Amino acid sequence: MAIALVGCGTAQAQMRDPTLTFYVAEVSGEEGWEDVMINPVLSDYVNSYLAVTALSGTYASYRADRLHLEAEGQIAYNFGEQHHWEFNVVPLLARWRWPAWRGAYATSAGFGLGLSYATHLPPVEVELEGTSEKLLIYWVAEFTAGPSDAPWSVSVRLHHRSVAYGLLGEEGGMNGVGLGLRYQF
Repeated sequence: MAIALVGCGTAQAQMRDPTLTFYVAEVSGEEGWEDVMINPVLSDYVNSYLAVTALSGTYASYRADRLHLEAEGQIAYNFGEQHHWEFNVVPLLARWRWPAWRGAYATSAGFGLGLSYATHLPPVEVELEGTSEKLLIYWVAEFTAGPSDAPWSVSVRLHHRSVAYGLLGEEGGMNGVGLGLRYQF
């Protein structure tokens, strides 16, 4: 299966390895993403959650097909203490794929950067940060693991919205720790 991307002018790039990821994340009450990354299990969480569907595909690969550059689009619904939609666009997601462990398990790690738009000003972000914005910088960190001969894997993600050190506002954003499934077509 292939998805064609049309670039500027007449250039075309072929999108391959389309992948659908679904995860549910719980919003952290910690101040920084670093606190959540260091100890996600013992972090403080608030009564707010996300259900996210993401569609991604590889547009370039390097290092004997170990390093992939991907693009991803997400639709997220926030529920619990807040109820709104969130749309995230990640034009650059770098993913490293390790060789299968003993031929049985495939793993990867990815990091992506883009934009996030919330349909309403997120009240949990305002409560945690004092203020927020609808449009923020978005980044994702993900680790996947699954059987090497299967098209699916388990996904653990950090879902992060922020003002990017003042680029899009004074304060705002949140971190969500998610668990889900990733399926490659």
